[in-house]
Formats: sequence, structure tokens, C-alpha cells
Amino acid sequence: MTAAVAPSPSLSPRSAWFEPSVHSAYFQIFAQLLASRSLAAPRPFTGQARLLPLLDFLPMLDAIAAPSAPEAGIEVGHAISVAAHGPMGLAAMSSASLGQAMQAMGRYAPVRNRLFDYRCTRGPQWVSLLMPTRLPMGGYTGFLQNATLYAKFSILRSMADPAALRSAVLCLPWPKPAQLPPSLSGQPWATEYDSPELAIRFPLAAADQSLATSDPDLHRRVCTAGEEELVKLSGSVAARVRHLMHQAQPRWPTLVELARALGVSRRTLVRKLESEDLGYQDLLDEARNELACWYLRQSRLSLGEVAEQVGFSDQANFSRGFRRWQGLTPSAYRQCFMQAAQAH
Repeated sequence: MTAAVAPSPSLSPRSAWFEPSVHSAYFQIFAQLLASRSLAAPRPFTGQARLLPLLDFLPMLDAIAAPSAPEAGIEVGHAISVAAHGPMGLAAMSSASLGQAMQAMGRYAPVRNRLFDYRCTRGPQWVSLLMPTRLPMGGYTGFLQNATLYAKFSILRSMADPAALRSAVLCLPWPKPAQLPPSLSGQPWATEYDSPELAIRFPLAAADQSLATSDPDLHRRVCTAGEEELVKLSGSVAARVRHLMHQAQPRWPTLVELARALGVSRRTLVRKLESEDLGYQDLLDEARNELACWYLRQSRLSLGEVAEQVGFSDQANFSRGFRRWQGLTPSAYRQCFMQAAQAH
């Protein structure tokens, strides 16, 4: 068999984009937003609710032209409901004060969004929720920063009284645009451009005011659930297996090799994956599917070359597997994205 032409580094997806980072709840919201704009939306997500890799979101980001329209992230951020944020949203809404809400958001945001690091700081004048980027996001950075900032601010905005809202400051790490998006014109809060970090700030007096939405009992229960989610996240064997798989692709590691890398027996690894309702073949298919979709969208490799890049021995087996994953052939999948690009 003729060896496939290896893609250039510029065509290869960043390894960090395979890391589970964004919750599937946001996938559904984003897909609905695209459909409302009559834009090509991906197939609905039907799997187990979980963190998905950024790679799964790239078709939607491309459909909305995110690299050239970072301000579109503002609308996405506003479209996310409090409930979609899981423990973070409910813990914030039931907090005694805006400051406590910001602490809860800094603590539990990683349950649904691991593209950023989060920390809440209290200084002499301000309580700040800082959101530095955790993963390299390339040309999608501005869009995702906007979406994340305004999703978090929407929660605080719904709780703050008018005076507190007027005292808020949104810190953006880019220059002020020549023309503000309509959604930002005439807003009561302040915006600080060229900031060192992406952040939301409230002065101490506003941050310490009691909130009408406070519910101490609910807050305790939701925070307990949030802590449990963080433990699951840090101890997820499936997440560690996904990471090891993508480090080795396209020579996918065997189950025995994965067990050895994790320092457990094959049987123990199988049992741990089963406890998360997953198996080795599920994770292998998922990894191959994600990588195949990337190459079909972003490269001009032939189908046979894509098959080899994702670890199939021949194009026929690849086509059968891809159709099982996506419900259409690789060539039909590629054609869908070519048509979407031509429409733009």
C-alpha cells in the first residue's frame, strides 16, 4: 500500500483541541442558534452528556465565521441559560452576594468549560473573576473569549441591582473596536479594553450586598454536587484514555498499552471504563471519528489518505466506519462543508 501523504503541521489539529473541554449542553445551544439563522448545523448530539473536545465545535465555529467575527460570541454567551451551566449557574444564583457568586463561578466553571482557567480574587477595591485562557484556541480565541465572558456576566447581570450593574467593569484583552457591536451600545456597565486579562469586576460595596435570590440551603446542596462533579472530572479514566489516545494517533494504542501507561491491569481498566458506561472500542471510534472529520473539513487529502491518517487499513473499512458514526459517507460529509464554505 502506498503511504499516505502526511499533512503539514499547519493542517494538523492542535493536540489540545482533542482534550475534553466544553460541555455538550453548550453544543446543543450553539446548534439551535445556528439553525435559527438558517446556517448549517451539525447533527444533534445524542450521546451521554459530557465534556466534548473543542474539535467537535469547530464546524459550528466555522459556520458562524468565528475567526473573522469574534463579536458574534457575545450573542452565543447571552443565549446560554443559567441551567445550562450546571452547578456553577445554580450555585451563583443561590449565593448570598455577588462576591460569593463570583467565587462559586470560579470554582465550578471547569465542570462545563475547561477552555479557560478561572479564579476569583478579592483586592482592596474590587472582587474580580479572572478568566485567562487555558488552551491554545488559535483564530477562535476572540469568539470564545466573548462567549465565555458574556455567558458568565449574564448570570451576574440577572442578579445585580441597577446600581451594582452600573459599577461593573468588563475587562477585555484587545483594543477598542472602531465601531461597537449594537449589543454593547448604551449599556450601563463600563468596559476596559487592552486589559491584561479577560475579567469581570465589581467594587467591594456592590460585591458584598445581599441578594434577593439568596438561598443558603440550595447553595450548600448545589456546591456539594459541584464538588462531586469536580472529583469525577479529575478522576475520569475515560478522559485520561482519550488524552493518551490522541498523543499516540494515528497509531492508536491497544487496550493493553493503555493499561500499562495508566499503571493498571487490562481487566482493571476495562472495569473502570465500564463504570463510566464506556469501553475501549467506544473511545477508539470516537477518536477516529473526530480526527477523520477534521481532515475531511480542513485538508485536501484523498479519502484513502484520510483513512490511513486515522488508522484504517483501507478506504472501504474507513467509509463503513465513518457512515456508522456520522450517518453519511466521508465524501458526502466533505461535500456538506464545501457547500457551506461556498455559501459564505
